[in-house]
Amino acid sequence: MKNIKILCITALLLFSLDAEAQFLQNERTQWMAKFELGVMPFMGNLGQSGNYGYYLGNYESAAGLSAIVGRNLSQDFMLGVGASGYYVANISTPADFKIAATLFVDLDFRPIWTGVGADHIPQTFRFAPMAGLRGGASVLLDDANRYSTNLTPYGEIYAGVNWYYRHGLRNMEHNWRSLYLQLGVAYMQQTVFLPVRLGWRL
Repeated sequence: MKNIKILCITALLLFSLDAEAQFLQNERTQWMAKFELGVMPFMGNLGQSGNYGYYLGNYESAAGLSAIVGRNLSQDFMLGVGASGYYVANISTPADFKIAATLFVDLDFRPIWTGVGADHIPQTFRFAPMAGLRGGASVLLDDANRYSTNLTPYGEIYAGVNWYYRHGLRNMEHNWRSLYLQLGVAYMQQTVFLPVRLGWRL
């Protein structure tokens, strides 16, 4: 009787280990990183100007770099955290510039696989749409600012297109690598911007 119990327990353990292995083989929650280069044309100021005017009251636009790290969730979603640095200036007076930085949470959606093909291998997109949103905080690194603080909320919604440059390869862990172009609407430092970014997902 004791041997039968040992066999049953061993069989249950092996079954659970096999189920766990199958789950891990099917798991599509890879770590990812995104790097972006973009410009953010000035669209308009928003909110109260205050006693000293807006933080960016001279029609300043921005250009900068962003880096995001996160995890692929539910196959087509990525949730990550990121940081950006921006050069902020009026195009007509580029020498009078400021530096801004943002810290944010990024959630994006972009389909990767279209389904399962005849050989039971998921088929990948070559091009696919993307959409997402960001939320966090922005700070303007400006010693001349007369306000007590220039830390403001940062928010953005965006949409774009991915090009999966490793499309069709059987090593599926690489198929989500892409170059992408996105266009959005962002708010920070009492200003609405129209960000346009070229990114690399890897």
